[in-house]
Amino acid sequence: MSPDPRFPPHDEPPQRVPAFNVPGIVLVLLALLAVIHWVRVEWLDDVQAAWTLLNFSFLAGCYGSPDALCLLREPFAGWVSPLTHAFLHGDWTHLATNAVWMLAFGTPVARRLGVGRFLAFCAFGAVAGAALFYVVNPDLIQPMIGASGVVSALMGGAARFALGSMGRGDVAYAPLLSIPRSLSDRTVLFFIIVFFATNLALGSGAGLLLGEGSAIAWEAHVGGFLFGFLCFSVFDPRRQHPVGI
Repeated sequence: MSPDPRFPPHDEPPQRVPAFNVPGIVLVLLALLAVIHWVRVEWLDDVQAAWTLLNFSFLAGCYGSPDALCLLREPFAGWVSPLTHAFLHGDWTHLATNAVWMLAFGTPVARRLGVGRFLAFCAFGAVAGAALFYVVNPDLIQPMIGASGVVSALMGGAARFALGSMGRGDVAYAPLLSIPRSLSDRTVLFFIIVFFATNLALGSGAGLLLGEGSAIAWEAHVGGFLFGFLCFSVFDPRRQHPVGI
């Protein structure tokens, strides 16, 4: 049997893949998110919690013509909040949902990129999610929080090498697919269609089915995913030419 061209001989993964192979950096990041949320919920009083939300959540409207609320922010807030919003969550359910998806998609991405590149990729994913949220909602004075932009970036990155290679060994060693090749892969294409259809439904108001007040920052999801999908090759340490045209 001829070898699969998508797995050149020098890229063959080890024959044995540990059953529990979540990289330490993913577990550390999840633990950090949990500790931050626990401190916010259990240790901070109302004034401290409000100060934290005001200065570390992303407030899109504060970058245009800020109202009085924005003037109460610390000078550093506008610089750090495009990143720090990803460390805050509305409740434990919000955090748990992001944690599950981060485990699923962060594992192959972290194993492929290594600690430093993985952290940089996540940081840019958070900023990309905040950026698209601002483009769509430039005047909105409402805190945007959560690691959904990061998780979506991990999904987009995984779509470039892992999703189309499931069942073919350790996906962390799978070849990087070009963007056209990724879009022609049925598994990847189906995943992308479901992702955007879900976020389109959220953006059109179907998210109200989740309950009153459960606003979903679908713009951050889309911004993170587009960054991860389009820019993953910049972070890929293997420096290979993407497979496909």
